[in-house]
Amino acid sequence: MRRFRLSTILLAFACAVASADLALAQSVQSSLANPAAAPAVGTTLAAAAEGIGQFRPRPVSNGMPHFGVGVKVGTLGIGFQVGTALASRVNVRGGANFFSYHDTLTEDGVNYAGTLKLRSVEAKLDLFIVGGFRFTPGFLLYNDNNISATASVPGGQSFSLGGTRYFSSVASPITGTAALTLNRTAPTLGIGFGNLLPRSGRHFSVSTDLGVVFQGSPQFALGLSGSSCAPNFTGCVPINAVTGASANILAEQTKISDDLKQFKYYPELSVMFGWSF
Repeated sequence: MRRFRLSTILLAFACAVASADLALAQSVQSSLANPAAAPAVGTTLAAAAEGIGQFRPRPVSNGMPHFGVGVKVGTLGIGFQVGTALASRVNVRGGANFFSYHDTLTEDGVNYAGTLKLRSVEAKLDLFIVGGFRFTPGFLLYNDNNISATASVPGGQSFSLGGTRYFSSVASPITGTAALTLNRTAPTLGIGFGNLLPRSGRHFSVSTDLGVVFQGSPQFALGLSGSSCAPNFTGCVPINAVTGASANILAEQTKISDDLKQFKYYPELSVMFGWSF
């Protein structure tokens, strides 16, 4: 009984196919005999071709976005990033950072009114290990992070240079300039989480970075002018004419530079909001 049913189904299917072929052949013959019917036959053939085309393999995207942009806020300043995907787990990106901050401090009786300026251009390589976790080596191609300041000692007050005490003249108080500079280029190394160019098809992203900038020991320079006096504020002469003052100014530069050596490894912490295309 089961074999009979199978034979019946196969016979019915063959008849249906034969009928379809016969109808198609008749349509073609009628179009040849009647040119006005040709458009209808063309439509039938196009529909058949479209149905067959559904089974053809379609090109598949590699899922790699071409371009991404981001806005970053961190210890290097406020900046922007642009990047592209090099491979399924590799991105390259670069950008620039900017920031300015004003503050005052007093060191050994000398008042410093300074401005911190963060200016840098960077390039980074994101090597993804697991998911969004990555290893990110990089380089500050241009490092103009610096501090510039004006130095002053109010007239009638004392200050210390290289362990020696001086007294600022009331008529010509001590003034000067100070500057802290760093290496113009510096390698960076860090880890992070997040992808400026998500492979999931999303456009918006949030990324974080934690790393170190190997910027070298900061260099401090100090120059003073004005007059220094005896303890009773008499016999005032230009500070640079005082015996031993130039050596003590140099000693003060060295002392402050030594205090800043710990900043040769500058921490890099940032959060970035990005959009990929």
